[in-house]
Amino acid sequence: MTAEVVMTRYASFLRGVNLGPSNKIAMPALRAMAERLGYSDVRTYINSGNLLFSTDADRAGLGLDIRRAIEAEFGLSIDVAVRTAEELRAIVASNPYPGGDPSRVTVAFLIGLPPADAEQRLAAVADEPYTIAGSEVWVNYTGGQAGSKLAAQFSRIMGASSTVRNLRTVSRVAQMLQETG
Repeated sequence: MTAEVVMTRYASFLRGVNLGPSNKIAMPALRAMAERLGYSDVRTYINSGNLLFSTDADRAGLGLDIRRAIEAEFGLSIDVAVRTAEELRAIVASNPYPGGDPSRVTVAFLIGLPPADAEQRLAAVADEPYTIAGSEVWVNYTGGQAGSKLAAQFSRIMGASSTVRNLRTVSRVAQMLQETG
């Protein structure tokens, strides 16, 4: 009797990709890189480094594997947050701002857990409502992100590397994972 291979669906969110003149990665090249890593059902969503894939590899090393492959292939040092399809569905379902504009409600995916003083760090700067939920931080930028002190320096203020997506993007990625899973 052979052991059944269990494939898990993941989304990885790359930090700071294609936002300006630096950290440029073409999504077809990112997909090809993921396929060379042995991932299957590889897709991307929009041009900001949202990579969806299936693998039977151990989850613990996925972010580091993707980070190292990006560095080797593109010469960029990019932090990577990885979540399972189930985790992403739960994140979307737990939205603490259900009446908020999905383009202004954001989820910061922390690379690791928040520091012990995360609440105090955010409270000292944030004018916006926020919620820390494990390794995600929700912020409802009701007035937009353009003039926000928090948005401009979120990772520095938080004291942890993170990558931020609006609820519209997170919901769509969760839906895409469901469609292919």
